Amino acid sequence: MGELLDKQHRFYLQHEQKLVEKYKGQFIVIHDEKVAESFGSERDAYIYCVKHFPMGTFLIRKVLAKSSPA
Repeated sequence: MGELLDKQHRFYLQHEQKLVEKYKGQFIVIHDEKVAESFGSERDAYIYCVKHFPMGTFLIRKVLAKSSPA
């Protein structure tokens, strides 16, 4: 994973509980370490991203309930 994607992924992990509460079941676009937008489908999220951000600078993630560690 590239450095920018690592940052976006760390943002998700650090804010996972709040993101689950607000966006559960949705696809969120993370850019510049913040939620840029949310969508009901991955396709819509991707279309938004390619229109607004350079490739490799955003993360699309489906927000699911946090699973407990095994």
